[in-house]
Amino acid sequence: MRTALLAVAVILLLLLSACGGGAPAALSHEDVQKSVQQFYDEMSTLDQSAKSSLDDFNEALASYSGGSLTADELDKAIKKFQDTASDLSEQADDVKIPSGLPDNVEKLLAEAKDSLQKAYEIKKEASESAVSPDVTAEQFDQMNKNADIVMLYGISKLNQAREAIGLMDTKKSE
Repeated sequence: MRTALLAVAVILLLLLSACGGGAPAALSHEDVQKSVQQFYDEMSTLDQSAKSSLDDFNEALASYSGGSLTADELDKAIKKFQDTASDLSEQADDVKIPSGLPDNVEKLLAEAKDSLQKAYEIKKEASESAVSPDVTAEQFDQMNKNADIVMLYGISKLNQAREAIGLMDTKKSE
C-alpha cells in the first residue's frame, strides 16, 4: 500500500512539474514580432498622448509669457500637464513585457520601458519647477532636455528590439 501511494505521489509530482512552474515556452518568430509590435504600439500611443499634452503645456507657457494667459490659467495648465505626466508614467509601468521573448529583446524592451517611464517623471518634475521661484529658466530648460535625452534613449532601445527581430531594417538600400 505504501509503495502504491509513493508511486502515485511520484507520478503526480512529475505531472505537476510538467504542467507549470517552468520557464515560459519560447515564442515563434512571428509571435515574437507580434508581441514586440504590440508593445511598440502601446508605447507609441503613450508617446502621442505625451506630445499632445506637452504641446498644450508649452502653448500655455508661451501665452502666459506673452500676457494672454492669467496666472490662474497657467496654474491649471501646469496641474493638467502634471496629472497627464503622472498618468503616462503609471501607464508606461503597466505595459507588460511579453514572456517567451529572446533574452536580448526582453532586456531591450525593459530598458525602453524604464527610460520612457522615467522621462515622463522628469517632465512632471520640470512642470512643477516651472512655477518655482527657486528654479531658473535655464534649469527648467535643462530638466526638459534631460527628459528628452532619456526619452530618446528609450526610443532607441525600443527600435533596437524591433531591429533585432526583423521588424525594422536600419540598412539603407543603395
